[in-house]
Formats: sequence, structure tokens, C-alpha cells
Amino acid sequence: MSTRILLPGLIGSHPLGALASFGLLRKLSERDRGARLAFSMQDDWVAEVHTSHVGSLAELVSHFGEYIASNEIDSVLSWTDDDVRIPPDEFQRVLRSAAASGNRELADYLTSMAADGAVDMQKKLVKPSAFYMVSGQQSFLEGMREILSQVRSDARSAVEEALVGPWRYRTQAHSLGWDPGTERLHALRHRAPTSEKAVCVGAAVVLAFLALPLFPSVANAGRVATTGFVRVGREQYFTWPVWTDAICVDELRSLLHAGTEQWISEAAAVTRRGIAAVYRSRRSEFGQGYAILKAAELVASELPRSDFARQYVAHRGQEGTPKG
Repeated sequence: MSTRILLPGLIGSHPLGALASFGLLRKLSERDRGARLAFSMQDDWVAEVHTSHVGSLAELVSHFGEYIASNEIDSVLSWTDDDVRIPPDEFQRVLRSAAASGNRELADYLTSMAADGAVDMQKKLVKPSAFYMVSGQQSFLEGMREILSQVRSDARSAVEEALVGPWRYRTQAHSLGWDPGTERLHALRHRAPTSEKAVCVGAAVVLAFLALPLFPSVANAGRVATTGFVRVGREQYFTWPVWTDAICVDELRSLLHAGTEQWISEAAAVTRRGIAAVYRSRRSEFGQGYAILKAAELVASELPRSDFARQYVAHRGQEGTPKG
């Protein structure tokens, strides 16, 4: 018998909340193929999971606390001593090795972290996914390892913060650019952001990392095209749907790969497909390679098609941007 469990900490209109809920479903589905995810309108779109694997929110928190505390995730964070941006021949070697050994988990992560065939002509390194938003002294893999290390010191409590809330930002690490709430704007703060330690909701970032295999990247004319991201003019947006009918991980994967154009059709069609709303978050780039997802904006719902939807469809007609 399936149990419906509300996850008040995971808000579907928030980019990190949505990603974390996707990652939770993907990992839970390995134990329970019947697990499903939906969103229900409370004060906002709250994630809810339907599963027969655990019987309550407390059990779900314990389950993911134990998972994070284990070493199961380590293999996809230690495939290189360097970072995602490595020479293409080395990346291809690791990818071939994962495929040959039947390590589907690592292969899926590799194709979500970087696009085989897309090479930075200046540094001659493989181009990373659009979810790669760090640069300089920061490293994507090292950043994830640091977050995981801190979360493991009290995994159950960290998972409870992520799933139940409120988000208290207790992990002293960078959010990898996935949480708009961690952007430290100089003009709006009483002191320089460089003097403050970065903080994040560590378990939410870990859960979001678990969602990455749902968003593979491919090379397209030298550019990286990452599932879930679309371009409108010079801007790039992470765009995702919120739905009310519970779906399994395979349905979620198909929904994400269908692309934004399918989600932002006229409002009546959106409703018929069970999509209650579509949100976007601009990938704001600054400095030398740094980026952060900005606060989400509503793209489409039961309301008439938004300006973004019209611009996106017109832009696709002009330039043929790949589906997100």
C-alpha cells in the first residue's frame, strides 16, 4: 500500500527545491519502483511523494539520512582527482570504462556533468553542464565533497531540514549556484560579501545532485545543451514544470526530456497534461565563469501564455534552439 508523504521543505517553485524533489524520487525509485512524485498547492507548491517503501515522513528522513551517511554516493564524486573540466580524451576514457564495466550510475553522472564532444578551445578541456556554476578556486566535485562531508556529521538532522524545513542554512559551504537565496549582493549587505562565509542547505544540495542524471548534456555545434535549460536571446534559463498527478521516475524523465516547448503551450493544453505551472530561473553569470540561479519566475499556468513563452517560441522559430 502506497503512503502519501508531504515534504514541506521542498517547494516546487524554487529551483533547488524542485531539483531536490526530483533527486529524492530518482533515488527512492531504486528501492521502490512504484514511488511517485507530485506537488500540491499549500501556501506554495509543496512536493509530495507516494511510496510503499516507508510509512511516514520520519521514516523517509531516516532512510535518506542513512543513505547520505553511507559511502554509496562517493564513487560518482571520486572518478577523478581533478574536476569535471578535464581533457576530452581523459573524459572519454573514463566514460568508456564506466560503460564497459556496466557502471550505469557513473556513466549517467558523467553525461550529466559534461558534454562529450564540446571542447573549450582556449583551455582544451571538456565543457561542463549548465549546472556547473563554479570557477576560480572553487571546484564542482570538491564543492560537493565538502558539502557531503559536513552533512554526514549529522545526516538525519540535515535531511530533516531539507525535507521538513524551515531551511536554516547551517552548512558552511557554497550552494554551487543552485540556490537563489545564497546570492550575496554587495549593495544590499552591511559589509562586503567576501568577508562572510558561504552557507547552504547541505542536504538539499545533495538531493539536487542526485537529480543530475535526469538532465544529460550533449554537444551541439560546439555548445553545451543541457536538458532543462533553454536560451532566449543571450540569456539562459533553467526551466521546469510542476504537476499535480503523481508520476514515477520514468514519467518524470520523459516529461523533462519533452522540453519546455511542450510545457508552455496554451494554458488549456498545459492543464490537460496535468502540468499546473511552469517556472524559470535565469542562469546569471558573473566574474570568470561563476553563475547562480536567480529567483524563479512563473512562466505558464492556467493563466494566458506569458511574455517569456511567446519570446521563447519566437526565438526557436528564428534560431532553432535545441529543446530544453
